[in-house]
Amino acid sequence: METETRLSLFRDMISCCHNLYLWTYDSAFHLITSNCPEQAIIDNLFVMNRSRDDFIRQIAEQDTPVIYTNEMGLMWVMTPYFLDNELLRFYILGPFFVDDIPPKSLEAQLNKHNLSVPLRQEFMLFLHKLPVISLSRIFEYAIMLYFCITEKKITVSTLRYHENTRKINGEFIQRESMDAHGTYKGEQEMLRMVREGDLNYQSHMNKMSITGHLGKLSNGDPLRQMKNAVLVCITLFSRAAIEGGLTPEVSYTLTDHYFQSVEACTAITDLVEIAHTMQDDFIQRVHRCRTSSLSQPVRACCEYISLHLEDRLSLSMLARQTGYTENYLSKKFKRETSLTPNEYIRRQRLEQAAFLLRTTQDDVQNISERLQFCSQSYFADHFRRYFGVTPTEYRKQKM
Repeated sequence: METETRLSLFRDMISCCHNLYLWTYDSAFHLITSNCPEQAIIDNLFVMNRSRDDFIRQIAEQDTPVIYTNEMGLMWVMTPYFLDNELLRFYILGPFFVDDIPPKSLEAQLNKHNLSVPLRQEFMLFLHKLPVISLSRIFEYAIMLYFCITEKKITVSTLRYHENTRKINGEFIQRESMDAHGTYKGEQEMLRMVREGDLNYQSHMNKMSITGHLGKLSNGDPLRQMKNAVLVCITLFSRAAIEGGLTPEVSYTLTDHYFQSVEACTAITDLVEIAHTMQDDFIQRVHRCRTSSLSQPVRACCEYISLHLEDRLSLSMLARQTGYTENYLSKKFKRETSLTPNEYIRRQRLEQAAFLLRTTQDDVQNISERLQFCSQSYFADHFRRYFGVTPTEYRKQKM
């Protein structure tokens, strides 16, 4: 079956349930075709207040689908199509809302663009007809759209997110979803994987991301809704991890850390990354607890170190945590890990430094200071010995 035939069938099937439109653009983002009757009205909503070139560059960074949100809260599923590494098309599904937005708030946003009264009225009539669809359903449509274009199967974790959003006067009223809430059995299976430190959790998480639905957790905007959903998961994962063998101190410290990270988020993209990191972190730690050959005191030291890499650490501090003398703990630690406590601390800090170089824009000096290295040159020297390249070279390789 040809791509256009698959897309036509996909469009017709979706139209049985939702008033969603399918758009095709060329590589310069000029409209080729759409089944939207008001395509001339809606076309420019994609890039309000944005450079078209910047918009194209961000969407075309990879070939995977993007969940895109504009400043009005309108959302689209966008999938770039490449042939032999050349960008040929953009296939786009939408627009839609994930929340009911008061008409006065939409009008206030439109007024900022100096539109004529007739055009503004046409926009409002169109917006009133758009569907409100749950994110879980949108994830499914994004995966199906990508398959229609590429014949490749992906998971929810593959999706990307781009936003050009501002909260509209703080006014969002979420419409009750008709989707069924995630089942108790499914939730318990997910928590079992945390409790057992099951490293094969990812396929189940992808399934839960689509079929599970936490329901209405706030009257806030979509970002607030997702924040609350992640906070619920953090709490549940924390308790399950304790049941799986993680110490309460470690679990509660992780919970505090991820709570603060979630609340600091200003974009769905960052929130999704934190959610994935949090899931993996709890499961990996429980797995290490259940499979480690380390004694409980040494394992407790390792966990304490991992939670305090940005704090000053010393052998005397670790000895107080375990109740052993410094000499006894040092020998026991070296016997079980083949490293002295100081060597282990330095190695863990170097691993954390590599993570920060890959995932943040912090400069090398700041990372060195955060992780308690006495100087940037000392940090760079040990980083090069461990990874074979300097911190700057490492970041360039991983970009």
